[in-house]
Amino acid sequence: MARTKCFNREEALKKAMQAFWSKGYEATSVQDLVDCMGINRGSLYDTFGDKHKLFLEALDQYGTGSQVRLDMLCQDGDPREILTKFLYVFMQKQVADPMRRGCFMTNAAVELSSRDNECAERIRVFFEEMEARLKDLIARGQREGVFTAKRDADSLAAFFVGVMQGMRVIGKVNPNEAVLRPMADVALTVLDAA
Repeated sequence: MARTKCFNREEALKKAMQAFWSKGYEATSVQDLVDCMGINRGSLYDTFGDKHKLFLEALDQYGTGSQVRLDMLCQDGDPREILTKFLYVFMQKQVADPMRRGCFMTNAAVELSSRDNECAERIRVFFEEMEARLKDLIARGQREGVFTAKRDADSLAAFFVGVMQGMRVIGKVNPNEAVLRPMADVALTVLDAA
């Protein structure tokens, strides 16, 4: 007779994501996962496959949550106000995190992408989606005359993704708004360059 699972799969996955996000892939042991998820090893393997598959699923979950936050870039309204608010919310997430975790995707990219193609592909898709949303907002701002059209929206969107990830990395070392806010403020001036 098959045993009934006595845990919520989505909750267990969220706990695994938090463990990987806090410690990284290599430093998170299967025992760490079992302990934080509140399940036994058999349930972990039966439900998620193995540590690597669980990690990839955790990346997917993080990406899904981030896509919801990216929806704010698609709102109606002044493109400058939307982008400014988005960057400041992004910055505040780093400032407010006492664990200094940074971006789970960026952490995974640094730790694994050069040797794990499945991980690298997920991260590439994640950043491409972020860049596409930024590009659409910037292009709209250019059409409306809110932003300069001197540089193309593709290049500007790639630039903002780089700035945002830089804020996350610097924020791991110094999660201070006085350090991170000027990065956002200076980046926004690029949209006004003559």
